[in-house]
Amino acid sequence: MDLVNDLVTLLPELILAALVLVIVAVDAFLPRADKWILTPLTVAGLILAGAACVVVWGVNETVYFGFYVVDDMSVFIKGVTILAGILSTLFAPTYLAIRRIPLGEFNMILVTALLGICVLASSSDFVTLFIGLELMTMPSYLLTGLHKTDRYSNEGGLKYFLLGSFASAILLFGTAWTYGLTGTTSIDGIAAAVGGEMSAGMLVAIGFLTVGATFKIAAVPFHYWTPDAYQGAPTPITGFLSVGPKIGAFALVIRIFVEALGPLRADWLGIFLVLTVLTMTVGNVVALTQTNVKRMLAYSSIAHTGYIMAGIAAFANAPDAETARQGIEAVLFYLLGYAVMNIAAFAVVAMLQRDTTRFGGLASFAGLASRAPWRAAAMTVLLLSLTGIPPTVGFFAKLYILLATVESGLTWLAVIIVLNAALAAFYYLRVVVYMYMRDPEPDPAPVDNSPFGLVALAVSVAGVLALGIFPNAILRLLEVSAASLF
Repeated sequence: MDLVNDLVTLLPELILAALVLVIVAVDAFLPRADKWILTPLTVAGLILAGAACVVVWGVNETVYFGFYVVDDMSVFIKGVTILAGILSTLFAPTYLAIRRIPLGEFNMILVTALLGICVLASSSDFVTLFIGLELMTMPSYLLTGLHKTDRYSNEGGLKYFLLGSFASAILLFGTAWTYGLTGTTSIDGIAAAVGGEMSAGMLVAIGFLTVGATFKIAAVPFHYWTPDAYQGAPTPITGFLSVGPKIGAFALVIRIFVEALGPLRADWLGIFLVLTVLTMTVGNVVALTQTNVKRMLAYSSIAHTGYIMAGIAAFANAPDAETARQGIEAVLFYLLGYAVMNIAAFAVVAMLQRDTTRFGGLASFAGLASRAPWRAAAMTVLLLSLTGIPPTVGFFAKLYILLATVESGLTWLAVIIVLNAALAAFYYLRVVVYMYMRDPEPDPAPVDNSPFGLVALAVSVAGVLALGIFPNAILRLLEVSAASLF
């Protein structure tokens, strides 16, 4: 083992770990009036970590005795994760300051969660997979309950912690069961050991692994923690929670089901299809009934989980390797587009919550086009993208999922996705109607004009449109990333 070269492959993770220490040290000595410096400091560190991803792109090596793999798929996921971290860092300061939530604590915990997602993405062994999972979820619990004086935040954090810990235990039990059956925790070793032959013991292991993994991605029926955790958490943090842990959880799903249990995909495909349809349908139907935009976006995030799961199902049902790769490409592209548009959508909700008595109701958006036209226009673009209307990234993300499902022979699933997208249009466009066709409240919600937030919102909207108009710019990266698994 070449220690120096192995350390180079860990460059993004090392930078994130160092950034955590820097944030803690600087925060300890900064006076309260200068805490804002932590935001550009954190963003600069994350940009540096993103640049490190470019350095390790194309390495495609397994290091540290087979426990860690730096392939192009993991590097792509790390890049998306860091992008989500940058946006979350820029959107949060004003919201947190009004509620007297320490900015240093937020930044430190956020970067720790990002580090966990990166470790999770590069895990090539069930041991490192679980370490990365806990390094991601523990900070997520803390972020949910970070507003210590708010009982909803406390309740959401406690529910997330208790149910998340239970799900982690189930996943760990599935891991132990798999080890007992195969004699190894290596992902490649498990794939070789199962050899495409299902046994009663392996069926039990897959059951435990499925429950644990689908809880982490908030799939129905393991989604009950999601609305309370998302509504209780501070709104900019909710934006990150709806994206960051989901990215990490789908990295876990890819490592377990695509790689380790790939030879048995015909056996787990059926239950995955059922969960996929349930997740997107239940998420959309319940979102229809919501009058609180924050809670509506929470349920819609469940529906988006279902769309992404359809890409995994397309992989499992693919007749050949090329079609299987197309399913993984669709998953990766959707994660990228979803990260940009969903964090920004929650950020706009947060911008209307300068008044701490506001909770993101539809009435807060009434007449927003007359009060803050650029903010309303940005939210409209984001909602159109979440709906899947061209020329936004949301349209092409859904299109690639649809193409993957059709190519793999799951045409009926593509029809269900289209019907669900039409259902989602109602509650997304309802917010647009309120912004442009309703009179403002007698005492309208004040709008946050933080320069950090405005820059991040402009970048997000530009990204949503650029990726929608020029998707080919990212397609080559997706092809290379997905190919590293095959």
